[in-house]
This record gives sequence, C-alpha cells and structure tokens, in this order.
Amino acid sequence: MPAHIRPYRDADRDAVIAAFRSNVPEHFPASEEPWLVSALEEPDGPFFVIEDEGEIVGCGGYELSDFYNLGTLVFGLLRADRHRTGLGRMLLLHRLLAMAEDPMRPRYVTIDTHPHVAGFYLRHGFHEMARWSGGYRSGRDRVDLRIELTDAEVERLKAMRDAG
Repeated sequence: MPAHIRPYRDADRDAVIAAFRSNVPEHFPASEEPWLVSALEEPDGPFFVIEDEGEIVGCGGYELSDFYNLGTLVFGLLRADRHRTGLGRMLLLHRLLAMAEDPMRPRYVTIDTHPHVAGFYLRHGFHEMARWSGGYRSGRDRVDLRIELTDAEVERLKAMRDAG
C-alpha cells in the first residue's frame, strides 16, 4: 500500500513516540517528549499520521487561532530512517492544504523550528521571520517561519502535491 495520511488514533501513540525518539537528540531534545504526549492526549487541532508499508513513520498536526487569522504547524516529524524520502513534504502539504480548506482558513501559517530544519520549510514557500540564539528552553537556537495562504499560494501547493 502506498504511503498515505490519516487522522491520528490513540492506538498510534507508541509508534508516534518511537518516531519522535528516533530523532533525539539530532532534531529534538528529549525534553520535548512530554509536550508531544500532551499534544496527542489533548490536541488543540487536527493531528495526523503518515503510514508507509503498513507502518506509522511520521506525524504532525496544526492549530487554528479563534482570534488571530493564524495557523500553527505542530510537530511534523518523520522517523529518522525516513528522512529525505519525500514523506515530509507529503505531510507538510497535507497539513497546509487542510488548513486552506478549513472554514477558518488562516491568512498566515507559522512554525518555529531549529536552524538545521528551517531550509526544508524555506524550500516550500515559507519565509524566515526571526532567528533567536538560544530561543528554546533547551538552549537550542530557534527559527520562526511564516507562509501566507493566498489563493495563488494554495494553487502552488496543490500543484506541488499533485506533482508528487
């Protein structure tokens, strides 16, 4: 079965945590695991998993603000052995297009991440808004990025998705 994305279910918890742990310490500090568990147990928005060859190999979600015209990507990770396979792009596009189709479609979507991951988002249309030395409590540097979900941008994202 080809890779596909579906909503997260409680039964996915252990596989999602294992995917997270496969990225510690290179992409996430271990101290972020309780935040992931909290996001799984009490999500502030839709959360998805990506399955490939019958295995859960990644996850990610998003939140939409009731007050601000803003969406925020949360987590978004692949098991370390699945990096650079195109699955991260598939998951990112799925989340962005889901937000674009939501009745509360945000004008902007933001994400904060580490400098060594920021290039992935920049290649997909995000723009760097800020860079903070030691911006995370863990002491790691932080990069804040944003994309504007204009109609033209949504069409570009759909074309990227459809091109595979």
